[in-house]
Amino acid sequence: MRYEFTTTGEIVPVNDGENAAEANDSVAKNDDETWTAIGRTGNGFGDSYEINGIVTGFNASGNYEIRLDGAVVTVSEVVAPADHVVEIQTTEDPSELDYELTTTGEPIPCTGDTENAADDNDSIVRNDDDTWTIDGYTGNGYGDQYYFSGEIVDFGPVEPFAAVYVDGKQIDLSPFERSPDPATEIGGGSGYANTVPESDANYVVETLSELLTALDAAGRGDTVYVAGDATIDASPVTGSDRLTVPTGVTLASNRGIDGASGGQISTGVIDYEHLMGLSEDVRLTGLRISGPETGYREYGTPVSSGVTVEGAGCEIDNTELWGFNHAALKLRTSTHIHHCHIHDNPMGGLGYGIQCLDGDNTLIEYNRFNFNRHSVASGTGEAGYEVRYNHFGGTETPSYQVGTHQPGGTTLLIHHNTFTPLRHVGQHPEEPGTHVSIRGVPEDRGEIHHNWFYNPKQPSAGRGNEAVIQPHVESLTNLHFGNNHYGQNIPDGDVGCPRR
Repeated sequence: MRYEFTTTGEIVPVNDGENAAEANDSVAKNDDETWTAIGRTGNGFGDSYEINGIVTGFNASGNYEIRLDGAVVTVSEVVAPADHVVEIQTTEDPSELDYELTTTGEPIPCTGDTENAADDNDSIVRNDDDTWTIDGYTGNGYGDQYYFSGEIVDFGPVEPFAAVYVDGKQIDLSPFERSPDPATEIGGGSGYANTVPESDANYVVETLSELLTALDAAGRGDTVYVAGDATIDASPVTGSDRLTVPTGVTLASNRGIDGASGGQISTGVIDYEHLMGLSEDVRLTGLRISGPETGYREYGTPVSSGVTVEGAGCEIDNTELWGFNHAALKLRTSTHIHHCHIHDNPMGGLGYGIQCLDGDNTLIEYNRFNFNRHSVASGTGEAGYEVRYNHFGGTETPSYQVGTHQPGGTTLLIHHNTFTPLRHVGQHPEEPGTHVSIRGVPEDRGEIHHNWFYNPKQPSAGRGNEAVIQPHVESLTNLHFGNNHYGQNIPDGDVGCPRR
């Protein structure tokens, strides 16, 4: 018998065993990137192949039997009903993804006993422009599979734990990332939507003693509220761990409500581990938190930090932090930090706005940073983060704004940010100054795209003064770049942080 079949991925002849493919069989890659095998077999023998992708066509003459992974199948069972197969997966367990995927051709669910079969909770609709959209839900180590023809034209949401494979190959999702509403208030304050009113509070405090009493009494689900006109000097308890927000408690004030600045918690003490600690599932919102030292100086003790996140599941939003010569925020686990204004934490050698010490999934977005030595960095080189939709402002800064120490972090996603400081001041002055420094090599990957860098110099390995540098390597390693803009002229609207 003679046969011919075509697949979307490579066909590899199996050259051993009684059903080995032989010299009279051929495999070729076609101009459209598909693969075709043509062969002849008979007399009780057969030909075997390993295939990648899906089978899109099969023709044969005579009497024959097809086996797929050892099981006898029909032609209709082995030939896919479309040109491609797409699989939507989550890369973390536990994780859940409620997604939409749009194609130019009709998607057909892959059903059956496979763990990644499409489920009843997924739906497909035809759009007015004749595209098709899958509205699906997956997660917790599983996925959804569909056959389709044509192209994928949209997918969302793009999350760090979302992966899409076409014919077995993972595709780049960055073209599908959506820029947020330009009206989004970077840095919080006036215009920030998700404020907490005083009427939601279980405890309202104006003094240090009232604050300590409320934190001692509060439990999960409670809100402790610093009165909007209060300035609480926490110097007497700084460094004692007495100012610790318990598990599940929200510590809030009124920053941004009717133009309010927000209640303030401050310290005049420098030599301590931190002003405040956060337990698990804490929200810190609408406050001003300040330390005693805002000007640049070279490294030296004593040192101080503002807030240390000790527990998982914490959120810090709409908060202004400044005046800490070690770090305004120290993260010992993954944290969500958004719509904050973090500025004037500039000491040489330290001076972090946000210091990521551990955790692979910190999300830092919609913040405004000014005059920190490093606004975001993995101080240990062991953490991972996503930094997106932030504005790193001013004309000068002590050093690069975003980066990591060796060995290079885990997964580093840096996109849709604007970096304006062009001059480094302090111990190592330079102009133009570097914006991003990846010291070492990311364990997983580094993706740097859709950023607006005022520094006009393209990324480079080594320790130079380009917009992005990677010291300690001879060539850029495990870093991926795309759609960044270099220079002060205004780029397209989807590059840089949201702007009005």
